[in-house]
Amino acid sequence: MAYIDDERKKTLDKLLVDYKIQPVGWGYIDCITIKENVSVFIKSLTELGIKVTDITWWCHCKIGSNKETGCPHGGGGPISKYFDGWFSEMYQIPNMKIKDNNEIIPYIFNEWPTTKKYLPCLIPAFWLDVPDDWRNTFD
Repeated sequence: MAYIDDERKKTLDKLLVDYKIQPVGWGYIDCITIKENVSVFIKSLTELGIKVTDITWWCHCKIGSNKETGCPHGGGGPISKYFDGWFSEMYQIPNMKIKDNNEIIPYIFNEWPTTKKYLPCLIPAFWLDVPDDWRNTFD
């Protein structure tokens, strides 16, 4: 069983790099994902048997676009490893609890944009249900 978990972890770490997903901290909570990669990432997680437990929202503060978007919103966060700017956690928006990975894509692309809290600069981050001792390869 440990071999299967080791292989799943290696595959997950590769997905994070391939899809330019940035976890916050050393684990797999708040895996910040640009909207263009959400669908393929969630599909890959589902195929790997990894469940998302929560969605959080982060303002992607792009250099030079602050006047148009009103950024930064939120409480601060990491510099992006892949894109211009940085991410700022939207702590004022409660986590969205997820029961099944299949509800994520319709929520992000259909329901979320119609809510009062929606801003075009906000991107999702996913909390992954993996063993507590797994550490990502970013830190």
